[in-house]
Amino acid sequence: SVYQCHSFFQELWNEQKTWVTNKLRMSTATWQIAVTHFPCGQDGEHGAFYRHLRGEGLDLLVTGHRHDQELWPASRMGGLTCFVTGGGGGITS
Repeated sequence: SVYQCHSFFQELWNEQKTWVTNKLRMSTATWQIAVTHFPCGQDGEHGAFYRHLRGEGLDLLVTGHRHDQELWPASRMGGLTCFVTGGGGGITS
């Protein structure tokens, strides 16, 4: 129902945060890269969750959503390099 919509997505988000954190902890890869729709700094927690992932071993975050290309240096996200692909803008990107 429309009244349960917010809590449905909040629960799903919490499950996915646990899942990705566990996957990063178990990974033995030399480089750990994640791809998500939600752009740098906009994880619903003012970037706190993305910064947390750096502590779990994430090296690079590739994101989308916005219609411009952006490179966020590691110093801006607690040691995590992040970029926005900018592909959402069609011909103007």
